[in-house]
Amino acid sequence: MKLSVVSPVFNESDSINKFNEELVSELNKNNYNYELTYVNDGSTDDTLTKLKSIANNNKRIKILNLSRNFGKEYALTAGLINSEGDCALSIDSDGQHPTALIDDFVSSWENGSKVVIGVRKKYKSESFVKRITSLVFYAFFNSLSKQKLIEGSTDFRLIDKSVLDEFKKLPENERITRGLIDWIGFKTTYIKFNVSNRIGGKPSYSYSKLLKLALNSLTSLTPAPLFFFGIIGLVITCISFVIGLAILFEQVLLGDPMRWNFTGTAMLSIFILFLVGIILISQGILSMYVAQIHTESKRRPLYIIDKENSIGFKEK
Repeated sequence: MKLSVVSPVFNESDSINKFNEELVSELNKNNYNYELTYVNDGSTDDTLTKLKSIANNNKRIKILNLSRNFGKEYALTAGLINSEGDCALSIDSDGQHPTALIDDFVSSWENGSKVVIGVRKKYKSESFVKRITSLVFYAFFNSLSKQKLIEGSTDFRLIDKSVLDEFKKLPENERITRGLIDWIGFKTTYIKFNVSNRIGGKPSYSYSKLLKLALNSLTSLTPAPLFFFGIIGLVITCISFVIGLAILFEQVLLGDPMRWNFTGTAMLSIFILFLVGIILISQGILSMYVAQIHTESKRRPLYIIDKENSIGFKEK
């Protein structure tokens, strides 16, 4: 059995040596036949220099250096596509995914699971805003989509070669790796874990990046928002028609016995503003899908590898 380990790296100069030491120690302790691929996602510090030094001291380690910062999803995709093992394990390089659980992941795979997913337990240090937004996202997504996402699921996961082969066939540009793997299916096992503290450095995911990730998840994995707002528009149109009839009878035909005192201008303004707002929201949702179509139609490569500064790279 050959285990491929993939870890995207971006500006982890302060922690990469310690993380590599812990990861390699765990892999050697279990006597795995492994290959370890670090994907340098356009780091602007001396991360690449340290990665090259690490690779020169361990022939099982490969470095894929991307030509610029493409983003974690694309860096992870690059590492998985270039994996050659019987199964592939993805793990973050900041130390928050516990390397001690790798043996549990491999054992689940050996027992027949094609996909093994690490599920993050709730932890106290997580901000209130992040907990609430995460809860809202999963509830909203799972209510709209036939594909269900497990709250707390992470990119800390192991996939069988058969799953990886199917993953390589997916051509999307706007991609959410964990969502695509979930979409592929196959027998799945979930392993819960406590998030460790970062070894060093600062988180690279800002709230704006998390928001973009959430929006991409919605638009790339389900068309439900298109139908959702279409239904809302239909409901509002029906309600507006009923209210309009009620006002017509109460004020015009019956002489306003209930003293509503609505002027024609006020009623018209309320309906116009309300319906215009719904139309704008609907157009915004539609624009997100049109933008996805525009991006996909370009057929640009997902990433570009800087071969000169990569180590152990075999072009696929």
